[in-house]
Amino acid sequence: MTGQAQVPNPVQETVGETEALNEDAWRLQYGDPQQARALAERAAELARSQGDAVGEAYARLTLAAYQMRHGDGDVALREFQSLQQFFDAREDRRGHMRASFGVSALLARSGRVDESYAELIGLVSGLDEAAPVDAFVIYNAIGATSVEAGLLDEGLRNFYLALGAARQLDSPDHLALVLSNLGDTQHGAGNYEDAIRFLVEADEMVAKSRLAALAPFVASNLAMCQLAIGAHEAAFVTIQPYLELDRDTVRMGRADAAFFRAIAAHTYTANGQWLEARQMVARALEAADQLGDVKIAVHCHWVLGLVERGEGRPAESLVALQKAEALLGPIKDPYYSVQISRELAAGHAALGNWPEAYRYLEQHQLLYQRSLGSAARARMQIARIQSELAEAERERDFALLKQAEAERARAELEMLNRELAAKVDEIERLQTKLREQAIRDPLTDLYNRRYLQEELANEIRLAERRYYPICVVLIDLDHFKTVNDRFGHPVGDRVLIELANLLRANIRGSDFACRFGGEEFCLVLSDIGLEAAMGRMADLLDRFRALVVDLADSQLDRLTFSAGVAAHPHHGSTPDDLLAAADAALYRAKAAGRDRIYAAE
Repeated sequence: MTGQAQVPNPVQETVGETEALNEDAWRLQYGDPQQARALAERAAELARSQGDAVGEAYARLTLAAYQMRHGDGDVALREFQSLQQFFDAREDRRGHMRASFGVSALLARSGRVDESYAELIGLVSGLDEAAPVDAFVIYNAIGATSVEAGLLDEGLRNFYLALGAARQLDSPDHLALVLSNLGDTQHGAGNYEDAIRFLVEADEMVAKSRLAALAPFVASNLAMCQLAIGAHEAAFVTIQPYLELDRDTVRMGRADAAFFRAIAAHTYTANGQWLEARQMVARALEAADQLGDVKIAVHCHWVLGLVERGEGRPAESLVALQKAEALLGPIKDPYYSVQISRELAAGHAALGNWPEAYRYLEQHQLLYQRSLGSAARARMQIARIQSELAEAERERDFALLKQAEAERARAELEMLNRELAAKVDEIERLQTKLREQAIRDPLTDLYNRRYLQEELANEIRLAERRYYPICVVLIDLDHFKTVNDRFGHPVGDRVLIELANLLRANIRGSDFACRFGGEEFCLVLSDIGLEAAMGRMADLLDRFRALVVDLADSQLDRLTFSAGVAAHPHHGSTPDDLLAAADAALYRAKAAGRDRIYAAE
C-alpha cells in the first residue's frame, strides 16, 4: 500500500499564527506597547478573516490593555468586562484571567482598591498551572493592589512571586517593572537604601534604550526615592534624559506620563526652579483629574504647595497642601501622610497658626516614628524569606529522592536549586543593606550629625575633583538655655524648628543643613567662596532677628545666633579640620558678644 503525503490544513495554520501573534503582543505590552498594538491588530484581522472568535477576543485583550494605558479608561473597562463574559461563557480560564487583570487595574486607578483586590484574589489558585507571563501579570497586579490597600507583607510576597515568574520569562521588561514596584514599596515603607538598590537595578535594565516605554516610569520611582533622602541633584540627573520624551505620552502611557510629570515637577521644586515646576505640575494635575488617579493628584497638590511657598505665597501654599490632605483617605502609602503632615506644619507656621502647626508637627513626628520601623519590617521580610528557603530545601530533598525515577523530577530539582540560590542571594543583600539608623533629626527634619560626617567627606572629594570651593558654617543659638528656662522646652523646640525652617528655605539644592546637636546647626555650602558665604549668613542672621514666635500671652522676638564660617581648602582639607576651624570662629563670635558671624582665621 502506497503512503500518502499529509495535506496542510490552512485553517489550522492560520489559527496557530493568530495564537502566536496574540502571545507575542501580550508579552510586549510593558516594554513596547506600540508594537504590541500592531501585533494585536494583525491577529484580530487574521482571526476575523477565518471566523476565529476566540483568537479575535485574545487580540482585543491586548488592544484593551493599550487603551487602558494610552487612551480612554472607561472604554477599556467596558471592553475588559465584555471580554470577561465572553471567556466565562467558554470556560476559558486564561482569557478570563487576562480580562480580570484589566478590570482590576482600572478599579485600582480610581481608588476602588478593595474591589480591585477582590477581582484578583480568586485567580491565585490557578497560577501554578498558568504560563509565566500570566502568572507575572496577576502576581504583580495583586502585589500593587495589596500595597495600595496597606497590606505591605502581602504586597511584597506577591511581588517576589512576580519576580520569580519574570525570571522564568527571561524578560528585561517584566524584570524591570517588578523591580521598580519592589523599590517603590520599600520607599513607601521608609527603607530607602533597599528601595534605591531595586530601582537602580531596574534603571540599568532599561538604560540600554532611552526610548524604552518603561524607562521614564522606572526613572520616576528612582527620582522620588532620591528626593526623599535629599539627593536633589541626583534626582534631576535621573529624570533629565526623559524631559523631552515626556511629551510622547503615546509611548509612555497617560498614567505613567502624569506620574513622571508630578515627579519632574517635584524635582524642579527641590532645585528652586519654580516656573518649570508650576508648568509641569499643572500638566500632571490635569492628566490625574482626567484619569481619576487619586495618588497622582495627591502628589501634584503637595508639589503645588511647595511651589506656592517657594514663590512667597504661604496662604496659597496651605490651600494646596490641604487639598492634598483631603485626598489622602483611600491612600495607604505612609510616605504621603508623613510628608504632607510635615509640610502642613510648616505651612501653618509660616502663617503664624501655631496651634495647628504644633498639631501637625506632633502628627508628623508620630507618623515619622512609625516609619522608622522600616528596618524591623525588613528583618521580618528576611525571616519570611528564610522560612520560604527552608520549605524550598525540604522540597529539594524530596526531589533528590525521586531524581532517578523520571526526567521531570530532575528538571524540578534544577528549578528548586535556582530558586534556592536566588533566595540566598536576596537574604545576603538584605542583611548587608539594613540601615542602622535614620539620617534625619526627628524634631527639625534636618539631616543629623551622622549624615554630616558621611556626606561632608563626599562633598570635599567632589569639590576637589571639580575645583570649586565649599564653606562649612557652624551656628549656635544665643542664650538658648534662657529661652528653655523662661518659657519651657516646648517653646525652645519651636525656636529650633523655626531656625531649621529658615535654613531649609534659604539654601540651594546643592547645599544641605544639619542639626549638629542641641542648639547647634551646621550648613555645608557648595561652590561658594568665603566672602559670599559670609554675606549669605549675614542675610540669614537678619531674617532670624526679624522672626517673631507667638506665645499664649506674649511674643518671643529678638532672637539671634552666632556663627563661624570655614572655607575649603583655605581653612582645612578634611571634615575634622573644617569643623574645627568653623568651631573656633564660632567661639570667637560668642566671646565677642554673640549675634555675629566670624570667619575662620
